[in-house]
Amino acid sequence: MATIILAAITAALLFAKASPRAAVGCLLGAALMMINLSLLSLTVRGVLASAKRAGGVNTLGLLAAPLKMLFLIAVVYAVISSERVSLFGFTVGTLTQIAAIFIEVGRACWGQPLPLQPDR
Repeated sequence: MATIILAAITAALLFAKASPRAAVGCLLGAALMMINLSLLSLTVRGVLASAKRAGGVNTLGLLAAPLKMLFLIAVVYAVISSERVSLFGFTVGTLTQIAAIFIEVGRACWGQPLPLQPDR
């Protein structure tokens, strides 16, 4: 949820201060990162389930992650080579995911002692 909110705010700022192309690029970059994390979750679940059924490593498990990355590379190449969106906006959009992760980790840890700190 934090990624969606952060991407919308960032896209609105880019629309106002940079260009509509930058705003669209930002939304595409953020959407790509959200899809990537969803596919990563599905890939890991599928690999673990197939390994459990097969009793160990199998061909599907070895190919799943590289195929997902190949798909991601193809989408990024298609977006960048189309030149319809701003590369700057697209990059900013992909970075919203990282910022959202830090926000969520901060929210989860707020008020909690750090793992390396002794209890008081």
